Amino acid sequence: MKREFRLTRSRDIKRVRETGKTVHHPLVVLVYSTSDEPKIRTAVVASKAIGNAVTRNLVKRRLKSCLALHIAAIKGNTDLVIYARKGIVQANFEEICLAITDLLTRADLLEN
Repeated sequence: MKREFRLTRSRDIKRVRETGKTVHHPLVVLVYSTSDEPKIRTAVVASKAIGNAVTRNLVKRRLKSCLALHIAAIKGNTDLVIYARKGIVQANFEEICLAITDLLTRADLLEN
């Protein structure tokens, strides 16, 4: 994911978590909020509960890749934070992409 689409500051992630809305899925949790920026910014979080560093990085790469497929269709002025859940380790790539699509649809963030 390009740097222009990333939330890089912890204060921005904290703001989204405190002021945003949350949508849950067994594999991931999506927290989203509107922002002052005209573009979409995202952050992907995988805690140590997911596994070791190799596993966490694999999960984050898969989530970012699935999110990149939808980045053009997401409404602007949106900040997204995606938290991985433990079950995501056993999920394959297609299941992760379906989970991301489901969350974005339920949050009404996709433009049609």
